[in-house]
Amino acid sequence: MTDWTRQPPRSVVTLDRAETIVQTDAGRSLVAGYRRMLAAAHPSLPDRHALDLGDFIDAVPHLALCAIHMPDQCVYRIVGEELKARIGFNPTGQNYYDLVPVERRPFAQRSMNMVIETSCGFVAEIEQTYSDDRTKAIEAVALPLGGRAGDADGYILFADQEVRTGRPRETEERVLLGANVVRRDLIDLGFGVDESFEDLVHTNR
Repeated sequence: MTDWTRQPPRSVVTLDRAETIVQTDAGRSLVAGYRRMLAAAHPSLPDRHALDLGDFIDAVPHLALCAIHMPDQCVYRIVGEELKARIGFNPTGQNYYDLVPVERRPFAQRSMNMVIETSCGFVAEIEQTYSDDRTKAIEAVALPLGGRAGDADGYILFADQEVRTGRPRETEERVLLGANVVRRDLIDLGFGVDESFEDLVHTNR
């Protein structure tokens, strides 16, 4: 039986300080590129229609762009090739929350909706489970983009990379089954953060 507990963010950092807590190359590349985009767009958010992947070229294979449809849809729109290879399938068009345990799903939804409603970002360490019984420690860096389209309430750009690098990619077939947050830090982009936010995390790790 899985036990759960509520857990507040580990810290709140500014965008200028975010690179000091980011562990992955893709995450650092996204933060650096986003900082330039945010400065150019000031006082607004970077517009998704003006998104130039050349701003963070090292992160592109690990990037995902998701459309947020509140309250319960986080739909993959663009997915990098390394991200597809790691999780074992192409999630484009699918709802991320389908990969989240039912107990934690409202908290995952709140985290994404918070990014859009508050115009903040986050860095999350995530434990992913796979069909070959392996687990992987993943870092996800999430930052909002402005510019609505269709019925989406907003867009989030992610860098999603395994924390432990330097080992060859597995060749056997395996598919991502689920994901649980281990810890989260919030990124204040100058618009504040939701100080009441909490995650739901495993207590039996």
